[in-house]
Formats: sequence, structure tokens, C-alpha cells
Amino acid sequence: MGVKALAEAIILQAAEDFLKEDRQEEDVLFFGGEGFRLCSEMAGMDHAEKCAFLDIIRASAPVRYREKKKSVSRASQRVLHI
Repeated sequence: MGVKALAEAIILQAAEDFLKEDRQEEDVLFFGGEGFRLCSEMAGMDHAEKCAFLDIIRASAPVRYREKKKSVSRASQRVLHI
């Protein structure tokens, strides 16, 4: 498996895990931090692709996070715009 394929697999696994209640905070930190930035660069994503992917992640989260906003870290709130 090449570096590009590994980076893509990490991004897709984080997106899948994001749908699980027990992993959301961890994955929000991935998408809002260096993890996603590094993996997306290694995967060859351009700026538009990164933005589109993050828009999909944001669209799947707001209702769940707004319901428990007090338990979501400030970093996560910035990523999700809540």
C-alpha cells in the first residue's frame, strides 16, 4: 500500500468513525487539526476537495453536537461552526 492509499484510508476511516457516538470528539479533532491537513496533502487533495469533504463532515454533525454543545471542546466547536 502506497502513502497516498494509506492517507486516503485514514481519512475514510475517520469519516466512518465520526458516525459512531463514542468516537466523534476524537475525529472532530482529526478533521480540524494537523491530522486531516497532513493526510489530505498526502492523498493529493486540492483545496476545493478538502473544503467539500469537510462540508460533508460538518453537515453530518450539527444536530448531534448542538444537543450536547456543553460537552464539546472549543476546538471542536470551531471545526463544526457551532
